[in-house]
Amino acid sequence: MQKGFASLEIIFAVIIISILVTVAVPNAANFVDRAALDYEQKRLYSELQYLRTLNRTDTVLSTGMYMADFVSSKITVNQRALLEIHRDTNSYQILREEKPIREVHYFSNGVKFSVETDVPTRIYFDSSGYSNVTSASIVLASRRGVKAKIVFDSVGRLRGGKDN
Repeated sequence: MQKGFASLEIIFAVIIISILVTVAVPNAANFVDRAALDYEQKRLYSELQYLRTLNRTDTVLSTGMYMADFVSSKITVNQRALLEIHRDTNSYQILREEKPIREVHYFSNGVKFSVETDVPTRIYFDSSGYSNVTSASIVLASRRGVKAKIVFDSVGRLRGGKDN
């Protein structure tokens, strides 16, 4: 009866484990990188759609409540909500009258604004849903160089996609 492992068995086990780790670790890192980029792109796109919705009607208060709930009050909206981009800190925030509506969102897992981003630092939509940005795109880059875009076309529509 044999007790313990033979050195040849240990060597084969170490070789098999090292091959599996060599293949699995880069794939896992790529997966995490792409998932973080996808999340940040979708979140920014969602925030832009929220911003568009806020500015489509003049009856939304800075608290997010509708004026229809306050028919008898004299509260009016003086300024559009806007998304302010902070390229230096890789973050953005939605503001109205220089007051935050949402907290500052910092990109996670190494995602950042690419130098290809050619939009102004303040993005807003008018009451008909058109943006102050035309024919430009917000480009996000992951730690491994994968890029994702949110494109503003000439008529104010938004769309997103990935570049490899």
